[in-house]
Amino acid sequence: MKTLKFYLIILLTISVVIPQEKSFDQSIKDTENQIKQLKNSINAGNNEVKKLQSQSKKTKEILALTKKNIKNSNKLIDTYDKQIKLYNKQLNNLEIAIKKNNSTIGEIKKSYEKRSISLYKNKNLGLSNYIFNSKSFSQMIYRLKYFNIISEINQESVNKIKTTQRFNKQKTKEIELLVVKVESSKNSKKNEIVQLNGKKKYQEKLLSKLKNEEKLVRVEIDKQLQQIKSLEKLRKKIIADKEKYNAQQLASLNKIDRDIRKYKGKLQWPVKGKIVKSFGPQWNPKLNTTLDNPGIDISARATTPVQSVFDGYVSTITFIAGYGTTVIVDHNNSYYTVFTHLESLLIAEDTNIREGQNIGYVSSDNIIHFEIWGNNQKLNPESWLVSGN
Repeated sequence: MKTLKFYLIILLTISVVIPQEKSFDQSIKDTENQIKQLKNSINAGNNEVKKLQSQSKKTKEILALTKKNIKNSNKLIDTYDKQIKLYNKQLNNLEIAIKKNNSTIGEIKKSYEKRSISLYKNKNLGLSNYIFNSKSFSQMIYRLKYFNIISEINQESVNKIKTTQRFNKQKTKEIELLVVKVESSKNSKKNEIVQLNGKKKYQEKLLSKLKNEEKLVRVEIDKQLQQIKSLEKLRKKIIADKEKYNAQQLASLNKIDRDIRKYKGKLQWPVKGKIVKSFGPQWNPKLNTTLDNPGIDISARATTPVQSVFDGYVSTITFIAGYGTTVIVDHNNSYYTVFTHLESLLIAEDTNIREGQNIGYVSSDNIIHFEIWGNNQKLNPESWLVSGN
């Protein structure tokens, strides 16, 4: 009976270890899949960052991706910790199983040794005498069965020892592989921490850069707002002053024999160039700010001639901070055109000019800001200028 208990111990030991292995194997596979997914996410994010780095206007998108990668890196480090704990727990279970199996092997060997000695002693007495000198037929049958059982148990014990030794050998190899995996995970975790620190520094650098950019953009916006306010103040003053035009000024206006209101969509362009800022609200993605542009900004090479778009009367020549030299032409009927960023003017105040006449040149700012006012409103110049440039 004691021998049968040992046999059961071995079966239980092996059956307990195997379910645990399946559970741990599944947990380890789950963590490995998590690591794989996180690595793929990080690699995708890093590739996207590389694309965005070449675009300075995408600073906020780079920052958002960096934050996402840092979050994923933290998750990856946590997953590495989880994986290492699982590996270590599996190692501990394997070592306990091997220790129990070794103990069981020792007990089997001792039991086998006792049975062998008993069998040997009985053989010396004479196996046939031992069996056939039984006091009863039942005793003889029992003794025959006993020796058969002893023989079978001994063979089973030998087979079980071999099976358990093979099991231990297999688990020893698994332990060696797990030790390698643990070290690999530790190294991966260490590398990820190094990369994470690098990402944090990069993020801090981006934050600093973004703050500087925002500061510069805000300064530029404040500057533009001031320019627009100054021009708006000038516009109101000109309209108010028109009521005080003297006889000479009124006579100059009356010389304009064409009505600009009939030429919407037919006016010539003030300069050859490309519109870089359209009329109306302009969205600034960096600061989530909308700034209203009262005209259009045309990019043009410095010293390019700037021409009048229609017959008119030069009512004002002035200087506005941010806009530079500014010329305002009255086309009668409460319509005006405005030109800024000019230099080397070829006209003077209180003089009439014709359509296509050069009024000056593009300044070193390489841009012309052009506006049209009509009936005390700011109009979209693109609706008034002829298509094409």
